[in-house]
Amino acid sequence: MKTTKNPWSDYWQKGAKASFLDDKARLQAYQMRKFWFERMDENEFKQPIVDIGTGNGIVVHWLTEYAEEKSKKLDVLGIDLAELNPFNDKLKLNAETPYETFKLPSNKKVGTFVSHFGLEYGDMETGLKNLHAQLKRGGRVIALVHSTDSNIYKNSKALFEFISSVLKQLKKSVTPLQEALLKHGPNNLPKPALQEQHNLNQFARKYERYGAFQAMNFIPATKHALQAAAQGNSDESHRVLSGYINAINEHKARLVSLLKATEQLGDKDNTKALFEGAGFKNVTVQTVAFPETGVVGNCVQCGK
Repeated sequence: MKTTKNPWSDYWQKGAKASFLDDKARLQAYQMRKFWFERMDENEFKQPIVDIGTGNGIVVHWLTEYAEEKSKKLDVLGIDLAELNPFNDKLKLNAETPYETFKLPSNKKVGTFVSHFGLEYGDMETGLKNLHAQLKRGGRVIALVHSTDSNIYKNSKALFEFISSVLKQLKKSVTPLQEALLKHGPNNLPKPALQEQHNLNQFARKYERYGAFQAMNFIPATKHALQAAAQGNSDESHRVLSGYINAINEHKARLVSLLKATEQLGDKDNTKALFEGAGFKNVTVQTVAFPETGVVGNCVQCGK
């Protein structure tokens, strides 16, 4: 029986290349790719390699690029619990595959597990024990995981805490104003609707310089919906507003999963204890920071 839909399925199915990187984030993409290239240089990655929480396969793609640059042949598979829509159909990816029960066919063992913000989204206690069982002797796990010190976590927490104010404003001011514009037109608004227009402008002014507010595209989305209403385009106005509210709720579900994932890891000592509890040896947990973007998470490395 399927429980609630994975909050990341829609995100990947819409074709996102990676999580926590948008199309403008060329610098972060460059840094993350460089991070994995450095790990490949430092370690001998035993094969086959399995990427946990692969999403649409960005790490599998980077490792394949690395192998091509070094004229090596890598056997890399990505697995993810969500439904996927890979941007490169040459990548080997298995969707709807929980790592807590993952096995390679014919009882083959894995040489290296990698993960880029993936392990912590599953049940780590069960999952890490399974990874330990599926790993070759002498095999390794190399994972970039979230950290409460990272900007990703801090920005996500700020955004999550702000979402309820935005949803409240949409319900209290935007929806009544939309209805009034459709009913009376822009030049004939009754007093309560004018008051909501005033409240909405105040809300936008109050938060206009707040990063979480800007990240939510509140002004362009509500402007589009209300302008369509003012022009009498009811279908367009309702489509834009309901689409925006759905997008916020989907984003909220992903933020909840990120915050829970990071809290499951706890601090560095707790993260280390999780891996040691699953039987891994020589566990190291190091902060990963880039000069331009600050702390992005922790790198966990360990072996069997």
